[in-house]
Amino acid sequence: YIWNTCVFWGHYSQGVKEGTERATRNSVNDTDNDRRTGYEQIFTKMLIMDDGIEMTVNPLLKEAKNPIRYIVDNLVGRENPKKELISLAQGDPTACGHLKPPEEAVAAVIRAFLSGNHNGYTASSGSVACRTAIAAAHSCPNRPPLSCDDVFVTVGCSQAIEHCIAALAAPGSNIIIPRPGFPLYETLCQRHGVICRFYDLLPEEGWQVDIESVRRVADSSTAALLVNNPSNPCGAVYSREHLKSLVAVAGELRVPLLADEVYAGMTYGRPFVPLAEVAGSIPVFSVGALSKRWLVPGWRLGWLCLHDLSGTMKRSGVRNALNSLCQISLGPSTPLQAAVPTILTAKDNTWLMNIMDTMSLAAVSSVNRISKINGLSTASLPQGAMYVLVQVDLVAFANCPTDVHFAEKLLEEESVLVLPGECFRAPGFIRIVTTVPEHVLHLAFDRIESFCARHYRVEHSETICQGDAKDGKRDIGLGLPRVSSCLGGHEGLLLKPPGPNLIPKDKFHGCLDI
Repeated sequence: YIWNTCVFWGHYSQGVKEGTERATRNSVNDTDNDRRTGYEQIFTKMLIMDDGIEMTVNPLLKEAKNPIRYIVDNLVGRENPKKELISLAQGDPTACGHLKPPEEAVAAVIRAFLSGNHNGYTASSGSVACRTAIAAAHSCPNRPPLSCDDVFVTVGCSQAIEHCIAALAAPGSNIIIPRPGFPLYETLCQRHGVICRFYDLLPEEGWQVDIESVRRVADSSTAALLVNNPSNPCGAVYSREHLKSLVAVAGELRVPLLADEVYAGMTYGRPFVPLAEVAGSIPVFSVGALSKRWLVPGWRLGWLCLHDLSGTMKRSGVRNALNSLCQISLGPSTPLQAAVPTILTAKDNTWLMNIMDTMSLAAVSSVNRISKINGLSTASLPQGAMYVLVQVDLVAFANCPTDVHFAEKLLEEESVLVLPGECFRAPGFIRIVTTVPEHVLHLAFDRIESFCARHYRVEHSETICQGDAKDGKRDIGLGLPRVSSCLGGHEGLLLKPPGPNLIPKDKFHGCLDI
């Protein structure tokens, strides 16, 4: 169907063009006849193109799915129409518009665009100035400083992760990834034919890595050990001692480390320690981006830094492979790269402290509210990032045998969208994003508490149910600006543009025109 539609419109345009050209060469009275001839040619060409055409899809892409999108797409349109949707699912700190990037960062980008000096192509691995600034910002104490040759600029952190996986994707190889963990890791591995093996995070120990589970799943085909710190979805921040334990096991297994540090600097409990700082001679692929720490995920500027004291990456050809990948994919826009040196060196500590205070307050408030809701609990207080992973006592809730069912019914009754733990290989959990405005977060927990009270089973008694939540008056609009893309990215999750009756059109920044 898609193929035929493309063919139709391609030939439709060509037919109209040919008919119109003939009409201008002949009399005006011949216009309709000439256009009709063009239309007949369209359908003749369509029949020829459609006859016997067979297309084979790349089997790796047929199997590659994003679990978040797969689950959330099934929820579209299922929210309660009498209550405005509150999304606690979207991993975008800018989605509600109340958290702003630093003014210096925005000004640097504007200057770069207005200068007129950055409208052309730059080096495929990134401009020298941009890479040099990233190298300086990510050099570690007591180690040789990184150079611009150790840095590759990418379209967001996701592309940096994909480049690492693609470079290591030898036939039959496997990469060890966390469980619970960000589902894109698994999706990207599937796309490149890499086998995923999973190590466990321990909720009772602040979601630290179960070191023995790493040893159990590793073998001679293991290509890398992936570590996400600070953690999505758990909110864990690993201590220096724990990171040293991970380095030690990587040394035992003789594998490099892939450090997803996109939430670096976003901590409010324990200080962030880069994995490379304690890695010694173990090679480290360190990936990051402007997106989270600077609150600009839509700018799509990320990086990959190679910490390679022993020269293993150069000898093995990994550096050349990454260069080749950058030559194929190219990188983010040149003006954004030109702004990076200013962004990374700006004195924005006061701004960052205020943002982290806001996120810390939201995390503490969320955990406190959860502790008072029957059937819900948290293993530990998040130390960083912007998520709370909530355990659901599924036995205690009527008609909610899985976390997916729990999320579905919560959306249907209360119009609160959360991500089921199944998205992260964490059955029995839901993930809540804490970067919505404070009053919206409180309202969301009011609704969650009401939902849980209706469905919670008192031991040895019938289910408590206080009536259908869909009854009653229409909910008063929250007035959320929702400035993020209505279509969303990996975690789009607004489900659909909010209705114009709730929010003035000019606050959508053009979303309604999509």
